[in-house]
Amino acid sequence: MDYRFGDIAIACTHVERVMFPDAGITKGDVLAYYHHVASAMLPELRRRPLTIERFTKGVDQGGFFMKHYQKHYPAWIDSIELGGKTRVRYPLCDTPAALVYFANQGGVALHVMASRADAIDHPDVIVFDLDPPEGRFDLVRTAALILRDLLPPLGLPAFVKTTGSKGLHVCVPIDGQATYDGVLRLCDAIAKHVCRVHGELFTTEFYKKDRRGRLYFDTDRNRLGATFIAAYSLRGKPGAPISLPIAWSEVEDPALTSSAFTLRNVRERLERVGDPWAALRAEQGSVAHALQRFAQLHAPTE
Repeated sequence: MDYRFGDIAIACTHVERVMFPDAGITKGDVLAYYHHVASAMLPELRRRPLTIERFTKGVDQGGFFMKHYQKHYPAWIDSIELGGKTRVRYPLCDTPAALVYFANQGGVALHVMASRADAIDHPDVIVFDLDPPEGRFDLVRTAALILRDLLPPLGLPAFVKTTGSKGLHVCVPIDGQATYDGVLRLCDAIAKHVCRVHGELFTTEFYKKDRRGRLYFDTDRNRLGATFIAAYSLRGKPGAPISLPIAWSEVEDPALTSSAFTLRNVRERLERVGDPWAALRAEQGSVAHALQRFAQLHAPTE
């Protein structure tokens, strides 16, 4: 089984290997999925330092995270070196060929940074990671809808995707002018405001023992070196769930779950509803402006 991309040919191996035993999904199915969604996935994957979660024998056999560029990678796969005393050379996934290549290496889940190689200190997306206690996806929906209403008055367009795990990611495209410090300052202000107003539902407490059944408002995806699951990425979990961009109207549906969309049903969905993130970059927020607006609208009162 080969995939061709112009002059590049990828000879895919072990395509019959069962990667998701509970769903009967093979490595060939995974390769076909990434080949199919490349055009939707690559705009927000391209040029971002990549950490690959590999499952070389199937997700039931366990996997491992790999962020180091490998010596055997072909020359057409680009990379970026980051770090202080400890340097890491991260691979980049810039083309459909690279996406299929990584899938052929057992790459199931792709995790990315909030900035791109060409401006690594300046993120171009904000990610609010809404992490609920077990069985409380209702809290995730509530938090996401609060952000949907809170962000646009700050000049921040709001988009949403499932994580394919427990929660949702509310994502904001930004203009890349702010540093990570500025982005984190804005995120922390917003998270603390939401948790102050809705303290019985949400918290910024890092330790689970301190959350007392509340949803964790996680802003740490917005630090240099931190990663989040890429849009359209599979997760290495039973059922082959996908981190899928969705419409805000879907968040309003009480039947929504974070693992509702899988490799088995996503193609039909894409053909039916298209890509909710197709216009993600049509408008990009300014962190500096948002901080000013936030201070005007939500400054704590004595």
